[in-house]
Amino acid sequence: MYESWYGFREKPFNLTPDPKFLYLSQRHSEAFAHLEFGHRERGGFILITGEVGTGKTTLARYFLSRLGEETRTAVVLYPALTATELLRSILNDLHVTAEGDSLKGLVDALHVFLLESHAAGRSVVLLIDEAQDLSAEVLEQVRLISNLETDTEKLIQIILMGQSELRDVLARYGLRQLAQRVTARYHLTPLDATETGEYVRHRIAVAGGEGKVGFTSEALKWVYEVTGGVPRLINLVCDRSLLAGYVGGARTVTAAMVRLAAGEVAGQRKAPSLRWHHGLIATALTLALALLAFTFAPRLARAPETVPAQRSVPAPTPVPVPPPRSAQLEEILRTVRRDTSFGTAVARVQAAWGERPLARTTLRTHLGQLRAFDLPAVLEVFHPARRDTCFLALVRLGESQAVVSAGGAPEMTVPVAQIEGLWTREAVLFWTEHKGPSWPRETLKSLGYDEPDLRGALTRFQERVELVPDGLLGSRTRMALFALAPGPRPRLSAGGDGS
Repeated sequence: MYESWYGFREKPFNLTPDPKFLYLSQRHSEAFAHLEFGHRERGGFILITGEVGTGKTTLARYFLSRLGEETRTAVVLYPALTATELLRSILNDLHVTAEGDSLKGLVDALHVFLLESHAAGRSVVLLIDEAQDLSAEVLEQVRLISNLETDTEKLIQIILMGQSELRDVLARYGLRQLAQRVTARYHLTPLDATETGEYVRHRIAVAGGEGKVGFTSEALKWVYEVTGGVPRLINLVCDRSLLAGYVGGARTVTAAMVRLAAGEVAGQRKAPSLRWHHGLIATALTLALALLAFTFAPRLARAPETVPAQRSVPAPTPVPVPPPRSAQLEEILRTVRRDTSFGTAVARVQAAWGERPLARTTLRTHLGQLRAFDLPAVLEVFHPARRDTCFLALVRLGESQAVVSAGGAPEMTVPVAQIEGLWTREAVLFWTEHKGPSWPRETLKSLGYDEPDLRGALTRFQERVELVPDGLLGSRTRMALFALAPGPRPRLSAGGDGS
């Protein structure tokens, strides 16, 4: 209804789990890192839990969208199944035909497929959403599926995602064998007040509304107050707030509009004029409305009973002034081919290193972590005018300005805030691999981790640099050790702020 008024390409606060709208808060970034780690290690189960509406399904869709063509996936969205139905659902997703419908026949067909995939160099991922609804019988079947393996590795990676009760389910004595096989686990919690504001701005930008509509700082405080930082509830309240702005002819959403919207949402029980095309969305909305009403109704009591009368002829209000942006960078990112952008960005970063042989590490990260590593990086970015992503080279990083290179064009100085708004949080870093067996321990010692237990020292170091603290010397940990160790190399911080 209000999309054309605000200039959106699509509604920014839909309830559907669209991965392009995923806001990677620190918690969601950490949860994604656990998914990546578990998938990379190919061992045991990955467990992601969280309260209702915290973004688990959107995160799952995002993770699946990042898997390459060499990975086959099976997704179970409705886990209220028998063991036989579960296996049949998995085989259907993998396009595998079984001979007969017996449980053994289904397992045998899956096993043959997994062996063939392994021989062809393909990995297989099974993701089960709402896993707290799995019966004990089906959970035992899932555990047995995880037993399908070669002498050296698992043939299938299983991800269980569910509400907080899933942790209680797996804590049962009868399921201890499954619980002991969880190698990566993370619990998602709601956003804090700052992240709530960033979440709202992020979704508006992705929908094409940046600079066209805004929420006042007081309005964002109220969004957090009435939703508790739960993304699904934020979507409900912000969607209704935008509707209130549209009806009132305003492009700036105020605290009064948010309070009015929250009151309407909390009091709403059904909307007969709406036609839902997906039963799951309707169920989620009903649950979310009930949760909002019962949890936040006392807070809403403070909301005024009236708001300014609606104008019969909307009078335009001042449009919020957008922050400075580089039009040149925007145009390059809008038009450059994805493969071309990656090649030119990689070439620019490699040129900073000279002729040295380089290792390459891909990381889900944030600007604070990049500042700590202090290495030039290739960033994956998402321009709102295109459906795919592209890349740029981050050459310098100051407090407010950054120097970047994109599409083979000369380097340009752009606002850091512009990079933050476009970046998907995926970065490729380059570094020099050290082969000496004593190098890790010597480097840890130089950084203040002088202790006999190498794994303990690695764990403490990983915690410091915000990597998964597994105590293992993987490529990301080696890259981080190299980045923080003294020595000559290209630096992001060289040249100062640039502003």
